Amino acid sequence: VDARASNINRATMIPAETAWTTIAHFIALCIATSAFFAALGINVYVVVALTDLQNDFMNPHDAARRINRLIWFEILAHCVGTGAMALSGSFLLAIVNVPLIVWHVKGWQEKHLFMDVTEIFNAADGEKKRRTMKTAFIGSVTLVSSYKVIRAAVMTLLTAAGREAAAKILREASHSPMYHMF
Repeated sequence: VDARASNINRATMIPAETAWTTIAHFIALCIATSAFFAALGINVYVVVALTDLQNDFMNPHDAARRINRLIWFEILAHCVGTGAMALSGSFLLAIVNVPLIVWHVKGWQEKHLFMDVTEIFNAADGEKKRRTMKTAFIGSVTLVSSYKVIRAAVMTLLTAAGREAAAKILREASHSPMYHMF
């Protein structure tokens, strides 16, 4: 038995180095997508908290405390997601996220990331607009990273024969009468 043959995973017929690289790539994509989902959830929560504040369902002290408590987690989640995207080899998606990270760093230096209790009513509209735009941006990044995870899972888990069978099933499904019913 030569040394090269022992380095091949017999079940998938993929060289071991490639298998580990593929697994690491998939794990990095999963981490990035999870981090982006966390950042998205935090932004949605902040928008809801600001809406509750404007509708007098929450007092300014509670709103500022709840929002300020989550800002570092949002920044951390976004940085982890961007870093994991870079590690997975999705450099374009990582570069697209850099301006938001720079904006976070600039906001931290200028001390305008945190909500001030005395100014929260005056800043609520502007902050809500910024958070809505951030939510849309992070939502689109999350959508793209989710697609990358699903694509990596399908390409990783399916062998060549499996990909051919899946393509055949999808072709048949697209030509079936049920497809045109809806």
